[in-house]
Amino acid sequence: GYLRGEAFVSRTGVFVYINQDGSLRRELRHPDDVFNADSLASLRQIPITLDHPTGMVNSDNAAELSVGTTGENVRADGRHLVAPITITARRGVDAAASGAKRELSLGYKLDLEEVDGVWEGELYTHRQRNIRYNHLAMVELGRAGRTAALNMDGLAIQQPDQEKGTMLKVTING
Repeated sequence: GYLRGEAFVSRTGVFVYINQDGSLRRELRHPDDVFNADSLASLRQIPITLDHPTGMVNSDNAAELSVGTTGENVRADGRHLVAPITITARRGVDAAASGAKRELSLGYKLDLEEVDGVWEGELYTHRQRNIRYNHLAMVELGRAGRTAALNMDGLAIQQPDQEKGTMLKVTING
């Protein structure tokens, strides 16, 4: 009854954020920072949540917030960050299967450097450094775009057969 697979959980590039005053901040997630060994290590075995919690996930709230976990074999794949995922809680499985929460968004801490530049033709005003991941949120719309998502093949989704006791089967990323 779990969902297991691998997914693109983020990417490199310029991400747009809205400041409190309504202005835009364009943050570069450079491959040197996103794929840094310490950053990748921090993505291993972190909780998966439905939406982002109001604060970081910790030992006081993890049982309440978690619907699953990332795995160990976190890696780069071109511009993307790939992580194994296992969604264990029914509410997470249902949200993925229904399509309500298929995009993915990482929650993390970082050092934000104010620096202007251009990356692959896109202007940026800040650069994310020393990225340390805390959780992976299943969301309706993620900042990393549609590629950072649970890509589920509709033909692979099966309803449980109560008489035979089979489980829900979902194929993620093929």
